Amino acid sequence: MISVEEAKKLIGKHTSALKPVIKPLRQASEHILAQDVFGAYDVPAFRQSSMDGYAIFFNDGNSELELVGEMAAGTENGLSLKIGEAIRIFTGAPLPEGADTVVMQERTTVNDNKISFADEKLVLGSNVRQIGSEIRSGELAMQKGDLLTPAALAYLAGIGVSEVEVYPMPKVAIILTGNELQQPGTPLNFGQVYESNSYSLSAALKKEAISDVEILKAEDTLEKLTAVLKSAMENNDVILLTGGVS
Repeated sequence: MISVEEAKKLIGKHTSALKPVIKPLRQASEHILAQDVFGAYDVPAFRQSSMDGYAIFFNDGNSELELVGEMAAGTENGLSLKIGEAIRIFTGAPLPEGADTVVMQERTTVNDNKISFADEKLVLGSNVRQIGSEIRSGELAMQKGDLLTPAALAYLAGIGVSEVEVYPMPKVAIILTGNELQQPGTPLNFGQVYESNSYSLSAALKKEAISDVEILKAEDTLEKLTAVLKSAMENNDVILLTGGVS
């Protein structure tokens, strides 16, 4: 019998990766990337507010400003800001032309169409996401070999990726050996035991997002086992053989 580490080395030495496939991002969860992914666009593509508040011109300082408009996320028609003015702005909205800073709404006082604020921590560019601050066009986003976790999928979707090249999940056959094995729920005759290995192996595979699993049983003869193995090899990428070890 060999150790687990030796077994892993042998598997790595004598197997090759499955041919990559293109999958829509929604279907790529828990897959491994087969190629690097690069940003196709600057994200964000415009200067963007990261807070609900008021867009201002930083050099206006703490003077009272005139409220002249409002910009929400998804706004297509931009507004322009002049010295001495402020524009109500919401998280995700594009910054008005002429504005360079956003004051959080919690730091402001509104009186009719005038606002004033007191924020000692405010600096030029506060609460503004600059163009390409998340990723630049052509910049490496994820590398070949990376696992597509839920967080990774959200990140790729957020930078405009709709499909990825990944390694497909393997088809797996679990071959059970032992004439004494019976399925749970059936009566046992003398000398018989309930089969349990396929349950643990199937669950372990499912945990790795491998769901295409075939469970086969081979009788304890060379001819029967050979026939089952041959059939399994024709229809699956991986074979797990359990039983017959002492």
